Amino acid sequence: SSGINAEWPLRPGDTALMIQVLERLLNDDAFLDDEIKKEIKQYDNDGNLKIDKAEFKAMLNSYLGTISDDEATELFEDIDRDSSGYIEVSELKRVLRNQILQELERLKKENGM
Repeated sequence: SSGINAEWPLRPGDTALMIQVLERLLNDDAFLDDEIKKEIKQYDNDGNLKIDKAEFKAMLNSYLGTISDDEATELFEDIDRDSSGYIEVSELKRVLRNQILQELERLKKENGM
């Protein structure tokens, strides 16, 4: 999955900084909202600040290359927790927060923190 990933070699000071940045991101709700809205607007053809299944597939294709309809549908349904047929800002924010938390855990574990 695409997401926040710090695979490049980090020096110990860099790792501490990366952890600080990620923790700050988790606590900055307004920033996360703004970034997610910017992302949604790139693919939101009808301007409702929600992503429907076709818009979601276009978004995935731009990040991951060609993805099958089945894969796109499975991911869409996983993110669309309320089964509204749309992915909303709050639902994307939940996914992003989970990715940030996973990355924080990985960095802390790898660095004995």
